[in-house]
Amino acid sequence: MSRSKQVVQLHLRNKYTWFYIPWIILGVNFLINFIIGTALNTGERMNTGSITSIFIYTFVAGTVTIKETFPFALGLSIRRKDYVLGTILTAFLVNAISALLLTLFSVLEEATDGWGVQMSLFKVGFLSDVSVIGMLGIYLILLLNMYFFGFAISSIHRRFGSTGMYAFFTALLLIGTVGTYSLTHLGLWGGIFGWLVQHYMALFWWMLPLLAVYLTATYSLLRRAAV
Repeated sequence: MSRSKQVVQLHLRNKYTWFYIPWIILGVNFLINFIIGTALNTGERMNTGSITSIFIYTFVAGTVTIKETFPFALGLSIRRKDYVLGTILTAFLVNAISALLLTLFSVLEEATDGWGVQMSLFKVGFLSDVSVIGMLGIYLILLLNMYFFGFAISSIHRRFGSTGMYAFFTALLLIGTVGTYSLTHLGLWGGIFGWLVQHYMALFWWMLPLLAVYLTATYSLLRRAAV
């Protein structure tokens, strides 16, 4: 556990990457949209969609973590198992704080009628009927999935290099193309969209098993990865 704690401390030395940059990006988005909302003042709700920036950044942060810390951690004689466990603890801690802040700002946004200019930035429209606890859970699940998806992709590059990345994205493209063609050919898109509209909340909870898949794949790849 002490080695994993050492990995947590190693990650958190870079506070800009983990804490400051995503919230600076979101803060700039907030400021720009607030100015636009104040200037337009149309009396209609303005849905910005800017909250997606923090999820995209979290994915990118997951892809660069290994490059920045994995060789250094092994240089300190930290086991790969401890590196993965320490990274999991760090990601959970940071993203739990981010999810808490997003939920808090969502509540404030609703209480102030969109910061006085009817602006929706932190609270997504289709989550309007979700409780505060439910919203916190959904934000946390989404952030962790984005981070560990990026982390898993980066571990493919660490294990197999550029060849592995070409193979991964080629396979992803082929699966997407064949899947899209098959659904179009069978006329299933209408049924799928109808099901998603009725059961979209369940999809968030199905992302929990995906986390286990990402982490298992990442540990398996890093066990044999070169430094």
